Amino acid sequence: MSALRAKPVLAWAVRLCVALGLMALAFRIALPAGDGSAWLRLREAWTGTPAEMLAWFALASAVLGINLAVGAWRFQLLLGGAGHAVPGIALFRGYLVATFFNTLLPGAVLGDVYRVVDARREMRSGSRATGLVVLERLFSLAALGVLVLAVALALAAGEVSRGGLGIVVPVALVLTALGLVVFFPGFHDGLRRLVPAQRRFPRLWGAVDQSLGAAADAVRSPARAGQAFVLSLVGHLLPALSAWLLAQTLHSSVAWPWYAAFVPFIALVSLLPVSIGGAGVRELLYVELFGAVGMRPEVALALALSVFASSLVWAGIGGLAFALGRGTGRASEPSP
Repeated sequence: MSALRAKPVLAWAVRLCVALGLMALAFRIALPAGDGSAWLRLREAWTGTPAEMLAWFALASAVLGINLAVGAWRFQLLLGGAGHAVPGIALFRGYLVATFFNTLLPGAVLGDVYRVVDARREMRSGSRATGLVVLERLFSLAALGVLVLAVALALAAGEVSRGGLGIVVPVALVLTALGLVVFFPGFHDGLRRLVPAQRRFPRLWGAVDQSLGAAADAVRSPARAGQAFVLSLVGHLLPALSAWLLAQTLHSSVAWPWYAAFVPFIALVSLLPVSIGGAGVRELLYVELFGAVGMRPEVALALALSVFASSLVWAGIGGLAFALGRGTGRASEPSP
């Protein structure tokens, strides 16, 4: 039993070591040792006064808070399509707490697990909640692919150097191809028909069937699915806008479209469970991708650290919400 308890702690420790190693690598690339001025160059990456920096930081953090509200609205739309009426404030709280878990734990899986558990209290169906959380994640991936491709076309039309787009565009193509199929109810219904009628594990396959059924119900209304997709696009643009706002007090002349292309891609890769809260992965990608389009490495590192600091604001609020506990929710049954 003690060995079972030790495994999560060991996994967390390993990922913490990976995060520290990647962070050290990002610092080494951005601030090579030699002349003793590395830390001075990092400090001088910021150009504004303390008051100006605080104002831009507050504005960027507020944009991230709006993004959480947009995510809750999108999830409420999908839940409504599946016949579940859940208060938006309860979903917003779920996003806050998930942000807290995603910042402290590897990847975004446990944050999504918490949201499944949280939605289940309202829906009284863990299987349907799982299907809708997965569907929402797929919507987000499809929107990311479409957004990056649109930005790539705009940059190409303006004859701007491709820079780091050579890395993100192939990923965007795959995400678009895989993600857009989830908009068709027939796709989910077709998968349901593949669930074996005679099954050895009836509870497991029954849960899969319910999850797919909830996803199919959520996208039967094209208008509702379209609104959820638009909110997914907004959900990628707002973090990019937040990063751009943070860059206003940095020595940076990188144009806005690069933020729209790179920031959502970096956020996606940071979800991989290889470090803690994407630490190290995020900084390394900022240095490499933004460096490819002309941003000085110490400035890109400063931007990555600023982005992380702004995310900690909402992670802290989410941790407080989790510590204070959950109010009594209003459960709803699926509508006929």
